[in-house]
Amino acid sequence: MMRRLLLLIPLILIAAPTRAQSARPVDWNALRDEAVQVLSDYIRVNTTNPPGNEKAGAEFLAAILRREGIEAQVLDEEVLGAGRANLYARLRGDGSKRAIALVHHMDVVPASAQHWTVDPLSGLVRDGYVWGRGAIDMKGDGVAHLLAMIALKRSGVRLTRDIVYIANADEELGSTGAVAFVDRHPELLRDVEYLITEGGDIPIQDGRLQFYGVGVAEKRTFWQRLRVTGTPSHASRPTRENPVPRLVAALARIAEYQTPLEVTPGVDKYFRDISRNYEGQQRAWLADVRGALANPAAREWILSDVYWNAILRNTISLTVVNGSSKTNVIPAEAVAEIDIRLLPSADPDTVLARLKTIAADSGITWTTIMAPKTPLENPVDTDLFRAIERAARERDPGALVTTPMFTAASDRPTYRRLGIVTYGLDPFRVENAEHQKMMHGNDERISIENLGWGTRFIYDILLYAQ
Repeated sequence: MMRRLLLLIPLILIAAPTRAQSARPVDWNALRDEAVQVLSDYIRVNTTNPPGNEKAGAEFLAAILRREGIEAQVLDEEVLGAGRANLYARLRGDGSKRAIALVHHMDVVPASAQHWTVDPLSGLVRDGYVWGRGAIDMKGDGVAHLLAMIALKRSGVRLTRDIVYIANADEELGSTGAVAFVDRHPELLRDVEYLITEGGDIPIQDGRLQFYGVGVAEKRTFWQRLRVTGTPSHASRPTRENPVPRLVAALARIAEYQTPLEVTPGVDKYFRDISRNYEGQQRAWLADVRGALANPAAREWILSDVYWNAILRNTISLTVVNGSSKTNVIPAEAVAEIDIRLLPSADPDTVLARLKTIAADSGITWTTIMAPKTPLENPVDTDLFRAIERAARERDPGALVTTPMFTAASDRPTYRRLGIVTYGLDPFRVENAEHQKMMHGNDERISIENLGWGTRFIYDILLYAQ
């Protein structure tokens, strides 16, 4: 019996090789340099939105994928309009587990060249950085996704999950790219279990890692336009028919309104997790944020942080007010726009009814400029979340992996309505101040070191989720 077992062992090893045995090693320095060149070239493809021109970006990415033997499709130009398109590609696994999708948007916000120290569309490589619009938001992420996927194919590692690569048009303005993709191609997403895109930072404060952020929830945009009409006349003779004072009075009441506080599950976990970075009373408050909000001192301290305040309530920002175009003319109408961001649990109709009551003026016409997307709250007890934790702690033993809420907007809710678990994960370690300044700002750039680090981070996450 022992002799037969000894004879069988080599056969077993040949028939069922491990991933490590079947994989070829990756030259990470060479892959980093390749990522730098690809990102530099990608930034030079002008996908400024408006107008977008994302088809050129899709064809650029498709050419790289096809050179690697990965089939890629440029889709949806007929509904997105001339010069606009989405991209879809898939690296096949053995299909024993459901797929993981890597999603980024190709469009970038406009850049005013006169305020930059380099040409914002140059893709310049200088001083250890790749410079240009989209380096952080979010062509850099797209290149890290792309090169991680290509590295998996080149290495020959056995995949139990397909890796799906998607690049969308028009995230920065209307999300029409993601909506078109989900509505028109659900069959391409039917087997996708998990999706990774933007919405989770790895913040560095004064050189010290704060945490690895995995965005599991996102606030929803619910923009409103308020209009009051009146009777135009010469401003030298004031009348009660001036719409401007009525609108200003209503806006003042809205500005004074304090929306109710609510602790969602992901936000509760986030505060408990980060409490370890604090001492004494502050640590205790964050460990039990629901209880702390009932304490006036704790509440004041917590809400003094603009991000913490934003993830604990629906927020209302008064941003646009228009009246007359001339100082000496009472206008026929006054118009304002307000930026409302809803928690995942909020009911838009209830929120709007409350605001109309607060405004206390039945003469105001309310119009929804942007309707809220599907509520976004994802579970954390998943194979992909555990893979992210493992990859993070291999780099930083004992690292905190937590769940900040995304207060802006992404395409994740559009994909979530298909039942896909959608995580926000930005794979770069960037100083808080630098990230805040460059996101949609001037001199946007990503370090060469960061680009290589982020590509390998995504590679490991995909590998560990198999």
